This record gives sequence, C-alpha cells and structure tokens, in this order.
Amino acid sequence: DGRLCTYGEVCGRGDDGKPGPTVVLVHGWGLSHSSYKRAAQALGSYGYRVLVPDLPGFGWSADLPMTKVTFAAYAGSLRGFLLKVQAQNPGADIAPAHVVGHSFGGAVSLQFTHDQPDMVRSLVLVDAASGATWSRNDTSERPLAQRPLWDWAIHLAGEFPRREFPSAATAVIRDLGHNLIWHLPSLGLVANITRRSDLRKELRAISAGGTPVSVVWGASDKVVTRACFEDQCSAAGCEGTVVRGNHGWLLEDP
Repeated sequence: DGRLCTYGEVCGRGDDGKPGPTVVLVHGWGLSHSSYKRAAQALGSYGYRVLVPDLPGFGWSADLPMTKVTFAAYAGSLRGFLLKVQAQNPGADIAPAHVVGHSFGGAVSLQFTHDQPDMVRSLVLVDAASGATWSRNDTSERPLAQRPLWDWAIHLAGEFPRREFPSAATAVIRDLGHNLIWHLPSLGLVANITRRSDLRKELRAISAGGTPVSVVWGASDKVVTRACFEDQCSAAGCEGTVVRGNHGWLLEDP
C-alpha cells in the first residue's frame, strides 16, 4: 500500500541447495526483527527461508494511521508484505507460509490466518497475547480486560532476556528504545488493543477450516498467563505445549 516496511531474512537451504518452505516470524510488542535474529537463524538451520517483518509502527516500518490500529489492519499489512516479497522473488516458495507469532505478534498472526487462510500452511502461537481470561481458579475467573496496565508493565519489564546478555538482551533493549522514541503513540495504541484481545472465535474458525495450529507457552510466563494459554488451546482444540522459560524464552534460548 506504499508504506515503508523493513524486515530481516534468513535464507536456509535444504539438502538440494534450494531455499526451503517459508516461515514468517512475527515479533512481539515493542520489538522488531533484530530481536529475533537468533530465533530466525535457528529456524534457518533446518532449511527454512525465514522472513521477520517489522510490523507497521515498529522498527523502521511506517506507522498505521492512528484511527486504524486494529488486528485486521495489521493482518492486511502482513498480507501486503508477503505479496511484495513474492513479487520481488518470482518462483520462490513464499506463500503459503508457516506463520509463527510471538506475544502481540501471535494475535496478528492469528488474525492474518483467519483472514487469509490460503496464504498459511500452519499457525504457531508462541506465548501469544490472545485469550479472554486473565486468571482462573476453581471458584472464579477474571477477564483479561480487568487486568490493569501497571500489572502488564511490571511483569513485562522482568521477562526480557537476562541470562544471555548481551547476545540476546542488547537487541531487545535497542529495539525497545528505538520504538519508544520513534513510535510511542503506536506503542500505546497497540498495547490497548492487545490488553483487550479476544480472538477465540477466529481461532475456532481456523481450526475448523483445517489449518494446523500449535500453541506453545513458557511455564514461567507472567505476561501471557496460563489462563490465556488454556483459552487458546481450548479454541484451537489442541493440548498445547509447555516449555521452560518466561515470556521471552525464544529470544534467549531459541
């Protein structure tokens, strides 16, 4: 649509020397493609071509209009990105792609898969910010919309990579600092739609349509809670996979 979009790419190759199927790795809130370099390289080592776009309003990509910051708009931008890359690489196996979304990027990936099922081979939600429930116990549950912003902020601040400093944490700090300076209004608007996200209906439709869905969650994640993870598993009709680590585990130990 004419807006500037930046991205990173790792072109892994199979045994025949040709690039393998495409994985689109969609970043989380406050970050951009450089924070996911290690994860992209890990996927590339298995032979995949890995594309890591900077979503609008992140990295050096242009912002969405402030009145159009929605998951549907982000999904539309992701579609435009893939079509543009395909046009620049005629004959390449770009779409359909395996779509992997982390955190806020999980919600965008989910919406994209719902809106453009023909462009997606599979959907992987990694500690994805999508689900209606903040907390749940035997007697009650609290909806995600009731979670105060300060609770999000406190837990988010403690979930970035520390063990693998500086190899993992430096890129995260740099990305976050850049976005706070250049995209602060977008960050606020995205945070608002994320904290009210409920894409269970869309996820059920994706599963019913036959697109393979995997849900992965870090056992120590306090940003995306277990209740959100359980919501996603229920909507997708899968058991889900729990791994060691916090919200940023794939940045620290891909």
